[in-house]
Amino acid sequence: MSKIHYVIMILFSFLFVWAFVHVTQSVDKEKYVEITVSAGDTLWELAEQYKHEHQLSRQQFIEWVMKVNKRSDDRLIVGEKIVIPVLKSNSENQLVANKP
Repeated sequence: MSKIHYVIMILFSFLFVWAFVHVTQSVDKEKYVEITVSAGDTLWELAEQYKHEHQLSRQQFIEWVMKVNKRSDDRLIVGEKIVIPVLKSNSENQLVANKP
């Protein structure tokens, strides 16, 4: 193989490792607000309710909640606790940094 093939293979290897580390990186749930689901709550409504405390789209908010809480669907159960993308230190109407 030529040098260019080796360079391309090395670049793809680094890209793969970076993507793997980025995807498997876990979120420190202790930094984020945990809420207890009330009757009638939906992820869509929670994204709207907390929209001034995060800078994610509704879809990004829902995806973040599902990923961090290891959920396979978006249905909420009354009384369950979920972590939302609002930093505890910023929970009084300040913006959360970026999604994980």
